[in-house]
Amino acid sequence: MATSIYDVDIPSNLTGLLASLVGRKLVNIIRFNYVPEKELIEDYYMEPKEFFCCSLGPFLFYFEDGLVIGGISDSGQNTVRMWVEKKENGEHSEWLQEEDEDAVPFYAKDYDDWKIYLNQVVKSVTIIKQTSETHPMIMSLPSERGVLLEFENGSGFIMSHGLNDHSDDTTLVKMDGIHPFFDGNLIYIPVV
Repeated sequence: MATSIYDVDIPSNLTGLLASLVGRKLVNIIRFNYVPEKELIEDYYMEPKEFFCCSLGPFLFYFEDGLVIGGISDSGQNTVRMWVEKKENGEHSEWLQEEDEDAVPFYAKDYDDWKIYLNQVVKSVTIIKQTSETHPMIMSLPSERGVLLEFENGSGFIMSHGLNDHSDDTTLVKMDGIHPFFDGNLIYIPVV
């Protein structure tokens, strides 16, 4: 069954899409960046090895059957948002992130810490929601800070809204890389 085209939305509104990832093989991840590499180093104090996980822009996740989904942060809603970039048959909406000529792509295959997730089959998907009884604003927003993909080989990563550094940036985080600020303030909601 072909996936529907989904507009950009919060993960909890896309549970059908997220559930459909189980059993699919992830074959490519691209990070799109809108800041020159020199600026990432000089102004954002990043090392080149951090460009893939932590530069400024969205991700695209490519699956073996042709499905491509995107993910980005929404700081105003304290959440990540996702969409279908391409259906399995290549159909897509009018605009494609991968055709954005202003974006500089970084590829997971070029980063030792991230290429290990390529050619892995998704075993489960979990939405990670921030909660805080002491901060009513967090409770009034979607605050879906990440989507955890776990693979059949036991590995996994989180497409997140700053879970690694408590920022408002789109980041990719290893499962053990969540910032201590979030200790006791995250709820894990299994999609499947």
